[in-house]
Amino acid sequence: MRKHSYVSAEKYLLSREFFGLKLGLKNIGEFLDSIGSPQTTYPTIHIAGTNGKGSTAAMLASIFKAQGYKTGLFTSPHLVTLRERVRVNGRNISKASLTSFVNRHRTELSRRKLSFFEVITAMAFEHFARAKVDIAIIETGLGGRLDATNVLTPELTITTDISLDHMEILGGTISKIAYEKAGIIKPGVPHLIGKLPLAAENVIAKRCKRRGAKLYKLRDRDYQSHPEKMSLDFRHNGYQWKAVKPALKGRHQLTNSALVLKAVAIMKESGWQLSKRAIFEGMAQTYWPGRFQMIVRKNRPPLIFDVGHNRAGVAAFVDTFKILFPNRKAHIITGFVKRKEHQKMFDLLSEITEQYALVPLATKRTTEISELIRTIDWKEKPLKRFGSLTRAYDWVGKGASRDDIIVVIGSHYLVGEFFEKFGIK
Repeated sequence: MRKHSYVSAEKYLLSREFFGLKLGLKNIGEFLDSIGSPQTTYPTIHIAGTNGKGSTAAMLASIFKAQGYKTGLFTSPHLVTLRERVRVNGRNISKASLTSFVNRHRTELSRRKLSFFEVITAMAFEHFARAKVDIAIIETGLGGRLDATNVLTPELTITTDISLDHMEILGGTISKIAYEKAGIIKPGVPHLIGKLPLAAENVIAKRCKRRGAKLYKLRDRDYQSHPEKMSLDFRHNGYQWKAVKPALKGRHQLTNSALVLKAVAIMKESGWQLSKRAIFEGMAQTYWPGRFQMIVRKNRPPLIFDVGHNRAGVAAFVDTFKILFPNRKAHIITGFVKRKEHQKMFDLLSEITEQYALVPLATKRTTEISELIRTIDWKEKPLKRFGSLTRAYDWVGKGASRDDIIVVIGSHYLVGEFFEKFGIK
């Protein structure tokens, strides 16, 4: 079989999307067994949740890296290149490593008809083994119980939060979604939860009891947030860290940060060496683009990017905007995928919106702008539709002064396209 170049290897991986979403562990489990079960050769932390799991994973990886551990990080989706999903010590998997994986395994991947996410998961697990990581932080793709990442036997599992999203797949109630997320809980492995709805907490508590997994909960008494300073104080079982300032902004990120610090305390109790210096440095140096990411430009309006793509994500963004820019409004460039609570998200955005520029996303999952215009109550906010992101940004930029604020929010597809077209890093 012809050897792939990087370009053709990437095309091959993306072509696996043809097989759609596959929920279940048999296919990927058998493939991983056939290549030596690489995911069993290093310790892992496994993270599920509706929102916050990527930020939590990124902060944890940054802390372990700051301590000197060689640290793998697996997240999804990506913004610009799929290589972002697989990182070791903050570096994307190289083109050479990605190409080599495809060349080694294409015959078997094709024979087994692994889906895109199954292939990327397997690639990550093998890459971490070959890199000889000391630990890998793994984010689930969708749900947990049947997610391709759920072949792990981790040292700690975490559920960040649970809200209504992907209901057509995970179920239409908090309890049903919690049941799917709770699938990552393993016998005897401690499980940490963030601040969950009571219905979700009950489901997870029952699962932990059945599996003999000790349940840890993030409680209000564990930490004190200072949103005006974007810092927090934390304490747990004798561990105490004051005035921790995470790089990621927002009240919700302070809650995520508290969850991270509790995870650190649990890992320290189990024997991992994580110093105060590594904790503060790791939190302060976390790089996680597209999460209230602000770019300040001389004599031009600031740009803010956020991949908030559901009601809870948009609510967190709006809350952060109000804290950092009280009594200000923004020019908002946005577009969403289908099957979201669009009206509720626009109701939230209307609190900070000067005007909307609506754009289609570069995916077949995009919601048609004509449908948004027809079905949304815009609360008399000015809006204009565009056929492309470039045209929308040109129009907004020409009409904005340096005292205005431009926000790009709505989807990984939207923010990723902006980054790629305009060279944002």
